[in-house]
Amino acid sequence: MSNRYDSFYGYTGLFPIIDDLQAESHLDILREVLMSLPDGRGSLFSRTGLVHGARLFIIDDPVYNGRPSREEHFAYAYLALSITFDGELEALAERIAAVGAEAFTSVFSHCYGFGGASSAGAVLSYLKACQIETTFLYVDSDVDLPGTLSALAAQRRIADMIERAQGCGPAERKALVRDLAERLQLSPAPEPGDFVTSNDRDL
Repeated sequence: MSNRYDSFYGYTGLFPIIDDLQAESHLDILREVLMSLPDGRGSLFSRTGLVHGARLFIIDDPVYNGRPSREEHFAYAYLALSITFDGELEALAERIAAVGAEAFTSVFSHCYGFGGASSAGAVLSYLKACQIETTFLYVDSDVDLPGTLSALAAQRRIADMIERAQGCGPAERKALVRDLAERLQLSPAPEPGDFVTSNDRDL
């Protein structure tokens, strides 16, 4: 296995966090930045229109499990990025530079080696420099992001319809199915990061 699975790309990166003496450490500032990042529509990775799922988290140090294992420590704390998206890494870098350069900079400027996000080349170079090869990528899907979002939205609506159909007679159930089919056909495609759409609220 590798970073690719069919049309999907799985990226893992470890970015060493700057460790220098200042009034407030980069590690502490970065924790605050990560906690303040939006995680729905309009978030850094949802704006790319490519990302199925992304995780950003800090690894302070290896876990010591006690004897007989050997106690070890990192020279730096690391920011980890794990992300699955449609296409190639170059396409993701282009979209980050185009729609998320400011947010990307607010996060990764606290890591060593960051040279800015003003161009796709700069973003791509930094992502590649800190990339860890994915040795096992499995994606339980065979469609791109728009198709996946539509399927998830339909799944929520179907589950809601089944719940509402409990205790209903055959005619009422048929009416619920027809109504749902019409809603699914007419509803607009969900936007990336929109976990609860207006159509869900209407049901």
